[in-house]
Amino acid sequence: MPLNPKLSKLLETDFAQIYALPLEQQRDWYDHSWDDCKGSLVEVGNVQDITVTTSIRDTRIRVYSPKGDGPYPAFIWIHGGGFVFGNIEVYDPICCRITAAVKCTVISIEYGLAPEHKFPQPVEECYQTVHWIFEHAERLNILASQIAVGGDSVGGTLAAVICQLSRDSGEFKLVYQVIINAMLDLLGATEPKSRVENVEGYRLTTKGIKWFVSQYLNEASEARDPLASPLLAEYFGELPAACIITSEYDPLRDEGEMYARRLNAAGVEVCLKRYDGVIHGFFNMQETLEEAQNALALVCAKLTEVFGKELQ
Repeated sequence: MPLNPKLSKLLETDFAQIYALPLEQQRDWYDHSWDDCKGSLVEVGNVQDITVTTSIRDTRIRVYSPKGDGPYPAFIWIHGGGFVFGNIEVYDPICCRITAAVKCTVISIEYGLAPEHKFPQPVEECYQTVHWIFEHAERLNILASQIAVGGDSVGGTLAAVICQLSRDSGEFKLVYQVIINAMLDLLGATEPKSRVENVEGYRLTTKGIKWFVSQYLNEASEARDPLASPLLAEYFGELPAACIITSEYDPLRDEGEMYARRLNAAGVEVCLKRYDGVIHGFFNMQETLEEAQNALALVCAKLTEVFGKELQ
């Protein structure tokens, strides 16, 4: 379908010029680029920041607890930003809304960014943080038997990798995964057509993807590692059920849908939803896009459903 006209003004921005700025200016631009569209905070029971010590660095997490006594199911959220941008604050409204709608605890991870923290450091940091959350479930007033994970863009990438790692290690068991507009094949080894169809003009470009990947990886050959590109894994069975969301005008659209098909073929229950007329990053545009509101409602409904099943 045609591009949503509400995106026309945003797409007048010359995003290519952003990559020429010094890194800190790029990050500041990204953080504030969502201010007019991400929406306001909704009230939750409590919000606190905690520092988790991992082998990579001291990692900040933000814990959003619903009103009431608990213990609660938990949804671990990993932010997007191409491994280079982003932080907890950018997705603060999203996390509050999920907490209130699902009545679960949401825990947002602020992992180290590239190029300061290259592959596989963000993977290791997020995995260790998720492991810490399981080990400290009582302290966090959450149910270790009801923990899901998800993220937007490369947050979805990291969430998918964590699900594969947890399956293989057996150290903890996740009950669900939410993958939104994720980069699952870093260098496009599977030749996704969406990287050609949506090569430029829709905020995230194919050239931009290559730049983000170059900041994240130490060398291009690492892109074939399933810890970097979870779509390239050999085995997709025994993974948590998934909600996978894609966008029509996103260069990453096809790899998300391919990941859904591979999970489904391996016997994993998948809810796949493509939102037409929108671009990469639309999920954070809760103030301006009905599609974003519908996608958030879908995520909340699926989390409510899976947490309800676990309680039975």
